[in-house]
Amino acid sequence: MIGFFIKKAFYDGWDNLLAILVMNVAILAVAFGGWFLAGATIFFVPLSLAMLALTAAAEGVLFLSVSVLMARVANYQSFSFSDIGAALSSSWKHGALFGLLIAAIVFICSVAFPYYFALANMLGLALSIIIFWVAVVVALSLQWFLPIRSQLDSNFGKCLKKSFIIFFDNPGFSLFMFFYSLILAALSMVMVMLMPGFAGMILAHNNAFRLRMYKYDWLEEHPEIDIRTARKAVPWAELLAEDDDTVGHRTFKSFIFPWKD
Repeated sequence: MIGFFIKKAFYDGWDNLLAILVMNVAILAVAFGGWFLAGATIFFVPLSLAMLALTAAAEGVLFLSVSVLMARVANYQSFSFSDIGAALSSSWKHGALFGLLIAAIVFICSVAFPYYFALANMLGLALSIIIFWVAVVVALSLQWFLPIRSQLDSNFGKCLKKSFIIFFDNPGFSLFMFFYSLILAALSMVMVMLMPGFAGMILAHNNAFRLRMYKYDWLEEHPEIDIRTARKAVPWAELLAEDDDTVGHRTFKSFIFPWKD
C-alpha cells in the first residue's frame, strides 16, 4: 500500500504542479504578511499578538481550502476557479478554528516545555517528558484532521475525535506519514517552500487517507472475520487493483513530454 501511495502522490503532484505552486505562493504570502504586521506592531504587544492570531486563522482557512481541492485531486477529479471560491466559503470557519488551535498548541508547548525542563528536578523532568509525548501524539493525530474534514465529516469536533482514532488505529502508518512529510519539507526548503511545499504535503495526506479508508470499507464488508485477525489480513493488492489500473505506469519521457505518449 505504501509503495502505491508514494507513486500516486508523486503522479498527482506532477500533474498539478502549477496549481500547487500557486497555492504555496498564497500560503507563503499570508505567512510573511502576518509576520511583517506582527513585527511592525511589536511596540503594542496586544496588537502584535492579535496579528499573529489573525495570521494563524487565515493560514488555517487556506490549509483547509487547499485540502478540499486536493481531496478532489486524490479522487481523480479536477477543480476550476469556481471550486476555489466554494472551498474557501465552506472552510473558513473550521479552517480558522484549526489554525488557532494549532497556534495555541504550539504556544503552550513552547512555553511549558522549556519552563518545566528548566526546573532541573525530577518533577520538572517528568512533566517535560509528559508534555513531549503528549505533543507527539497530538501532532501525529492532527495530521489527519484536514483530509478527514475534506473527505469524511463536516463536524469540527467529530473531525478532531476521528483524527485521534485514525492515529491510534494506525500508529505505524501515521508515523510513516509524519516522516514522509519531513522529507517533503526538506525537499521544499531547496525550492524555497514553493514545491512541493504545504500544498504538496496536504495532497499527500489526502491521498494517504483516501487509500487508508479502503481498509475500513473492507472490514465493514467482512464482519464475520475476527477484528484482530482482519486487521492483519487486509488484501491491499486486491483493494488497490482498480486504483493501480487508473494511475497506470509512466516512463520518464511521459513526464517530460506527455504529448508524445
